Amino acid sequence: MSIGSISSSALSAVAAYGTSLNVTANNVANMNTSGFTPSRTIINEDSNGGVRVTVNKGHGEEVDIAKEMVDTMIEKTSIQANIKSLQAEDQIIKSLIDIKL
Repeated sequence: MSIGSISSSALSAVAAYGTSLNVTANNVANMNTSGFTPSRTIINEDSNGGVRVTVNKGHGEEVDIAKEMVDTMIEKTSIQANIKSLQAEDQIIKSLIDIKL
């Protein structure tokens, strides 16, 4: 795996989990809205090694606040982990440039 593919995968994961976080926030914000059905996200590996998200509209169920809170924690941790990998990649590139110079 090249350094470029690491950043590409991490960036796609940050975007996917950001979308998932937005869906979770929308579910919580609308939980008391009459007739509102929560959406759900499915995050999978993309064929090019990245991450993709699919958003599905629920079918008649109500918002489960406990599930939404767990989803929020997972999304936050996933975004933080992928940002750490981007920061590590940045440090590696800086070290390689220092060695080259």
